[in-house]
Amino acid sequence: MKLFIQQGYGKGNKIHQALSNGSGDGVILSPRDDTEDNLRLFRNDLLNDYHTAEVLLDPQFYYTTYMDGTTKNLTDYTYYPGHLTMSSFRSIRDIQRYAEETIDFQVSMGVDYILSPTLLINSFSDRQTQICLSLAEETKNIMLMKEIKKPLLASLIFTESALNETDRVNEFLNEISVLEVEGFYLTVARNNKDYNQNFDSDHGLSNLLYFIYSLSEINEFKVVIGYADIIGLLYLCVGAYGIGTGWHNSSRKFTVQQRILPSTGGRLPRERYTSIPLLNSLLVSELDSIAANAPQNLFQSVLSNTGEDRIIYAGSNPSDGWSRALSHQQHWSAIKQSMVDIFQNSIDITARLNYMEEAISNAESLYTMLERYAVQFERASSKSHLNTWQSAIRIFRSIANV
Repeated sequence: MKLFIQQGYGKGNKIHQALSNGSGDGVILSPRDDTEDNLRLFRNDLLNDYHTAEVLLDPQFYYTTYMDGTTKNLTDYTYYPGHLTMSSFRSIRDIQRYAEETIDFQVSMGVDYILSPTLLINSFSDRQTQICLSLAEETKNIMLMKEIKKPLLASLIFTESALNETDRVNEFLNEISVLEVEGFYLTVARNNKDYNQNFDSDHGLSNLLYFIYSLSEINEFKVVIGYADIIGLLYLCVGAYGIGTGWHNSSRKFTVQQRILPSTGGRLPRERYTSIPLLNSLLVSELDSIAANAPQNLFQSVLSNTGEDRIIYAGSNPSDGWSRALSHQQHWSAIKQSMVDIFQNSIDITARLNYMEEAISNAESLYTMLERYAVQFERASSKSHLNTWQSAIRIFRSIANV
């Protein structure tokens, strides 16, 4: 189980620190959020100082079909073709050219995996789906022709709504299961841009869990899910090799509104604390409320026991001395540690599901006890996601018979 740091804007030394602390296993590079010169320098840093870190580069080719997309630095990269219409994918030669230029750039970056270019899929029956399959297949063909030995991950990005169409999800699974690739890099474009750990429906989430399970456990592909965040623990539970999460909310949860379309901006995010016992991210002000109103042992039971907790214990209030930089590092530390704490290094999916359900039940009990002490949570920090998670696991278990 791997935790990849999902690069966003303004990386500073955040990723270096996470890798040094052992809270990150790798990095997913974002050309959109950095210049090519900076990205190459950063890749050299990783090679020199963190040679065991696995590095992927998301080509973010899906921006090409958005005329008004906020491409930022992408247009300065030689492999990125600029705005394309659907007619730009009629010729197999054009598809081969897009694939080849994307491959060549990634090879020049010295990444550990090659990701195929892809488009955003709104429904697994739309035209973009077949274009994505062609892009993946041609990427494989060109790598064979050029004798490029790096493992290939077929990149797919699809909307949360597409997962509600069970028959089409299964038909698409059948199609991609025969691709001759090492694995898949998946991104789910979520419907709601609010930062939380919920999913729109238990049905869609259970289909996603089966999607991951079918690829990883049944067909033995390596599956990495980008922009996964805490809900990514469910993805690891059913067989994902790794999950990605970043520091800004928009690099923890992918939405078209925040990542692709022009944004009007907004206020800076408030400092947060990731509580693995609650399976959620809390505002530090909410942690202050727990410390002030709940017994000490209950307060301690919501902490994640990461190295950053020393700051929590040092002040009269948890928020004393807390900062946004600490929040980022604690988030990654908590998720990384939870992979062992929750799953106990089990390689058996049935055991992992049992452990996950136990963790959900424990989180529900903690929320109930906190409510008795009049601790108030904002909606994003509440327990509303836990019912969806639990229901999705039950549906998944009945489908997969595990």
